[in-house]
Amino acid sequence: MERSSLVGSLTNAIKEHSRAFGVTAAVIGAILVIYYCGSINFYPSGLTIADTLFFLWVVVVFGFYYSVVAFAFFIASIFWVAIFAKPINLALKLKKNKADIVVPLPKSDWLMVLGGGFIANLLILGISYFKGHPLLAIFGALFLIGFIYTLIENVSKRSAASDSLLGSNGKPINTSPISPQVVKIIFYVFVYIAPLLFGQVGGGVTRTTFETMGVRQEGVTLYVEASEYKSILEDYENAGLISDLACSELCTIQQADILFTNIGTNTKIKLSGSAGDLLLVLPTNAIKLVAQPKFNKSIQPTADAAAD
Repeated sequence: MERSSLVGSLTNAIKEHSRAFGVTAAVIGAILVIYYCGSINFYPSGLTIADTLFFLWVVVVFGFYYSVVAFAFFIASIFWVAIFAKPINLALKLKKNKADIVVPLPKSDWLMVLGGGFIANLLILGISYFKGHPLLAIFGALFLIGFIYTLIENVSKRSAASDSLLGSNGKPINTSPISPQVVKIIFYVFVYIAPLLFGQVGGGVTRTTFETMGVRQEGVTLYVEASEYKSILEDYENAGLISDLACSELCTIQQADILFTNIGTNTKIKLSGSAGDLLLVLPTNAIKLVAQPKFNKSIQPTADAAAD
């Protein structure tokens, strides 16, 4: 008999536990927000009602975004399980092991696993490469998900089969099979945790989400109020912690990274110079303008023209 479809199982699980998934997504979103704030050593303060609502919205979006990421990792991992299932089982049978360790997928899942898994792998590896996420961590997450999927599927299968074993007295032999519900919970937990443990290295999930929502920006030009901050910024420039600083009515800072803004009264930024990096917290109202120019290649000014 053909095993139940993976698509059907996931769809039914989402329908049956939609509220639980919503709460779980919100909890994961909150964890990611707290993790990110802790990683940059900054927590928003002076929140207004609008800031609080936006912050909660960020949490919800994080949870949804991470759920999509976790599902993409799962499909990408199962792609490799499907590809290597037969070679692994063949190698095991050559060693006189008749049991298939890797559980084959039902026919109804092949299109999703091979087609969707191939696309998921391209997206994950492509985005990781261009965003600078460590590929070793990404491969670690894919391997862990595939291993856990294979392990739980086989443990569940063998546990269920052990119920039918009878002893010499004709009574069933109880081998303490794992409850299917427990197996599902373990499976969902590991699917969710694996990308967080591996793909999150370097701030992958949170960084990408914050950039998408405008809370974080990289490589921008800042125009800061000069009357209060000119002398301080020039001191840091002299110390080699800020490069390309120009102050007149406003202080212009090139190639700044905004780590957290738009929520609360303060903004945390990262500046770089010849001597090292500088983490700086400024009142958001002191930043008069944030610019991120993107010239067309045909009209991009040359170095000589920019110097003039």
